[in-house]
Amino acid sequence: MQDLIDRVVKVTGLDAEKAERAVGIVLSLVKSEGNKAKVADLFAKLPGADAMAAQYGSESARGGGLFGVLGSLAGGPLAAVSKLQAAGLDMEQIKALGREVLAYAKEKAGDDLVREAAGSIPGLSGYV
Repeated sequence: MQDLIDRVVKVTGLDAEKAERAVGIVLSLVKSEGNKAKVADLFAKLPGADAMAAQYGSESARGGGLFGVLGSLAGGPLAAVSKLQAAGLDMEQIKALGREVLAYAKEKAGDDLVREAAGSIPGLSGYV
């Protein structure tokens, strides 16, 4: 996972700690909202993904405003956006993070598996 964190630092300008938290939040979203069997297959090809998802998945969305309220009600991708904003990411950084995590996952696990795992998540299917 360190290569992915380093890539996220490079494309977003985040420091390593924020990048790790952000990657963990995204992985947690995939694990909690995606097709369980496909996510298990995907995470098997991404050593450390399960641990990061578990570590950062329990963080509550501390964001305020509309995203904080909606995210806490809706769960899923909107809650992840709220958590990412609470972690200090702006929308451009969130978009760059998403692109980089998907690209990394496709390199390690292949397009088809990533499409099947992430594509089962409402709101993400258009990005894979």
